[in-house]
Amino acid sequence: MRRAWAVVLVVLAYINYSCAARVPDEQQLLEEPTARTFSAAGLASGLAQGDNGAPLPVVLWHGMGDSCCSLGSMGSIKQLIEDKLGVFVHSIATGPGEYQDALSSFYSNMNQQVARVCGELAAMHELKGGFNMVGFSQGGQFLRAVVQRCGHTLPPVHSLITLGGQHQGVANTPGCSVDLTGAAAKACTAMQLLLARGAYAPWVRENIVQAQYFKDPLQLGAYLRYNIFLPDINNERDVKNSKYADNLAALQRLVLFRFDHDTTVVPRDSAWFSFWDGAETVVPLREQPLYTEDWLGLQRLDKAGGLIFESAPGEHMQFTLKWFEERVIDTYLA
Repeated sequence: MRRAWAVVLVVLAYINYSCAARVPDEQQLLEEPTARTFSAAGLASGLAQGDNGAPLPVVLWHGMGDSCCSLGSMGSIKQLIEDKLGVFVHSIATGPGEYQDALSSFYSNMNQQVARVCGELAAMHELKGGFNMVGFSQGGQFLRAVVQRCGHTLPPVHSLITLGGQHQGVANTPGCSVDLTGAAAKACTAMQLLLARGAYAPWVRENIVQAQYFKDPLQLGAYLRYNIFLPDINNERDVKNSKYADNLAALQRLVLFRFDHDTTVVPRDSAWFSFWDGAETVVPLREQPLYTEDWLGLQRLDKAGGLIFESAPGEHMQFTLKWFEERVIDTYLA
């Protein structure tokens, strides 16, 4: 029965693009955010550039339901960066062709995906002089996993920028917090039912991507024991991996964008490493052991002025190319 539900999820979820980096019409420009929160000394000049002062290559990882090169989303973003900066841009595909790439954002083993991407990036001569990374929605925590697990084997990663990431997981299935209709609603319902029937059940936890960063604040014991991905990359288990902290702290900066009116990511402040305390209080990063005991090197990065908290207006992943150009490319990649 559980496998049957998974098949339903995979078929329907392909139609659900609610978490993809969809780029609206440029006439629908979003209101500029009212605040930007920086840590320590804030921005340092030249962090996105190589030794010769030129912009660095960029690696992208798309979000749920999206694909590496779709013209309506990641393809447009890739082209914009190439045109603006004149640099090599690699948009990660986790499946052959657009259909399989999108499908693999629902149905895959993330430990295997991250290992494949590590090997892929290590073999790319275009990145040998160092590079920057931009992760969209769930692609944010996946790129962070790449830095932590294999950053020491790669050319220097200067900046990691995540937009609407789920760094502390989600307590509700992504995409199911908004009023959806039609096929998208059916996809979310199937996914929700599957996770409710056993987010940490063996087949589900090893094959459904969203189950691998699902974090029930009322079942943290089960989460730590059975979730195959997020507890590891967040160094939450008793035995800590010091290499994860060293690799993440080696970044020149980690930029965390949170969407101000995000109802897709629950809680929305997971994008800033915040999460519920088991009740209804969201605990900020700097008040958690993850930070105070520096499980991931975030405290080190913060004290060096490299941990940056940014706000983005509107709902999850709803931005224009103009906003992305001004707030991400011009500010952090140029």
